[in-house]
Amino acid sequence: MQRRALIAGLCAAFVAGPAAASGSGGGGTSQAPATRQERLTSAESFVPMPTLSAGVLQRASTRGTLVVDMGIDVPDATLRERAQRNGPRLRDALRTALAVYANTYYRDRTAPDPTQLTRLMQQSIDQALGAPGARVLLVNIIYQRRQG
Repeated sequence: MQRRALIAGLCAAFVAGPAAASGSGGGGTSQAPATRQERLTSAESFVPMPTLSAGVLQRASTRGTLVVDMGIDVPDATLRERAQRNGPRLRDALRTALAVYANTYYRDRTAPDPTQLTRLMQQSIDQALGAPGARVLLVNIIYQRRQG
């Protein structure tokens, strides 16, 4: 019987814990968490892209993974609308450019070259949109070397 009471008490605490932590019981104002775009910039012209990654293959084995956080700045409203409608095409073009960089230009245990990577991604964005006017903005480039 004590065991049932203990389990019931733990379940009640588990369910009530998040509600109490969120501040729903008080009279304070709560804000919705910021979107990814709001965390990076407040510019209307910024179109965030998902985190991209590509394996670094050298000598027929995987050496690590390149991970890139980025977005594109598209000041022209018409071109920005086209970029948002063609999101899957843009993501595919960016993934391809990152894979080309990771397997052709990047060498294991060196710092990634943001200039070269940006140039490849910019070419792929311009080609996917069919017109220049969108600018690639890199936020992070991380190389995770494989252990072992």
